[in-house]
Amino acid sequence: MRIVITSISFCEYVIQQANGLAGRGHEILLVMPTQLVDATVGSDLENVIAPGVKCWAYDTRGRRRPAFYAGLLRVVSSFSPEVLHIHDNGELETFVLAVRFHRVPLVVTIHDVSPHPGVDSRSKTRRRIIRKLLKRRADVIHLHGKVLHSNLKELLPDLAGKVAVISHGTLSLFKYWEKEVIEKEPLTCLFFGRMEKYRGLDNLVKIGRILKKTVPGIKIIVAGTGAELEKYKTEMMELGIFEVHDQFIPDEDIFRYFRRASLLLLPYHEASQSGVVSMGLAFGVPVVATAVGSIPEVVIEGINGKIVAPGDVEGFAGKVREILADGDGLKRMSGHCVRSAEQLDFRNLANEFVELYSKATARKLRSRGENTYAEQS
Repeated sequence: MRIVITSISFCEYVIQQANGLAGRGHEILLVMPTQLVDATVGSDLENVIAPGVKCWAYDTRGRRRPAFYAGLLRVVSSFSPEVLHIHDNGELETFVLAVRFHRVPLVVTIHDVSPHPGVDSRSKTRRRIIRKLLKRRADVIHLHGKVLHSNLKELLPDLAGKVAVISHGTLSLFKYWEKEVIEKEPLTCLFFGRMEKYRGLDNLVKIGRILKKTVPGIKIIVAGTGAELEKYKTEMMELGIFEVHDQFIPDEDIFRYFRRASLLLLPYHEASQSGVVSMGLAFGVPVVATAVGSIPEVVIEGINGKIVAPGDVEGFAGKVREILADGDGLKRMSGHCVRSAEQLDFRNLANEFVELYSKATARKLRSRGENTYAEQS
């Protein structure tokens, strides 16, 4: 099967998705912005994509020129795609592909059924319209959890019948850059990623205040950048237990933070799925998280982490203290994380994606008044 996968973000995700499918004998064309590649895998792109995967990276600065779209369509047409898989975004090039290849089965992965509070909720009207049109055009809508399916059903009940659920794959690609041994620190926790309002930095500071009193020697690494961090950075530094890295963390350095950490903290107010959890599992780091979105479908209570009610900072701090105090239990959880990572490896999810593409193809044929082989027999 020839599959085009396109995304303006989630670079590591789509590379691993493409590699998993190529490992099953499928031909993949990845279409991504050059700016995305440069900001993530960079010059290592050719080293991290598998045989059978081609990548065409385009410069987003050309979006205003007709020649940009002509080049995009020429590249995709020459690949002769049998399936088009778009990771939900509102850019015009995505819409152009969906319209030009209207006879090709379309799968759309929606990473967030509802925008996160903060920056994500302020997307331009054009992007909102394109996203809406993509959902309508899709033959199959891919979501990462059952809770997200329920959310979509409430918001867009007429589209619920198109939905297929495949869990977020393990983001193990970051281990490619692991060229040295980093010692795990037994009382170090990690809060990683975008520093946006929904991530709960206000909760993290409250949790930190409790842990400072109850877990001597506790350290919380905060790594990432965003507007919310500016609000709390001074308070964090005054507490004396926070190590703050207020910067974008490049792919080649990510392993350093996850290898140091004994525990991953997600005191979120709101979420869909979590790429941070998918990274943590790959490094064997157990998780304490709030019960938001589909996170409890991956973080299994008492197995690879602990789940706490949203806003319960006392309960959250208690779970952290409990896990860190039980060295043997922490090791068992870490082992379960590795096993969870293996189960959710994109190589193991590849067959589920192929089944999803088959559903999209069958639905497309029905919409054109054609019968599938199975329907004819």
